[in-house]
This record gives sequence, C-alpha cells and structure tokens, in this order.
Amino acid sequence: MRSVRSQRALAVLLVAAAAAAAVALNVLLLGKASAGNDPVGRLSPKANLPAAPSWTVRPRTGHPHDDHADD
Repeated sequence: MRSVRSQRALAVLLVAAAAAAAVALNVLLLGKASAGNDPVGRLSPKANLPAAPSWTVRPRTGHPHDDHADD
C-alpha cells in the first residue's frame, strides 16, 4: 500500500511541476514578445480591397423566402 501512495504522490508532483514549468515559460515568452514597441505594419480599420467581380452573387435585403426548408 505504501508504494502505491508514493507512486501517486510522485505522479501528482510531476504533473504539478510540469504545469508550473509551462506557466512560467508562457509568462517568460509573453514578457519577451510584448517588450518591443516595433510596429507590425500599418494597421487601419479600412482595407483597400479590389471591387468584387460583376458575376458575384449579392445578398438580398429583407426576409429570405425558403419555402419552409427546415420544417
């Protein structure tokens, strides 16, 4: 019985150590990544996208007519 308890305690200890190492590594990496003030690019809320082709199907306004397709 004593060896089963010690094996479980060792397993719990190893899992806790792995979790703590993962958290510490994530904090370290996040700290390094956010330390620089280098701009990633020109970010703007409006993108310069080309116009859609004339054959593009446009959404219709109003309520769709589905003939009760989901009934």
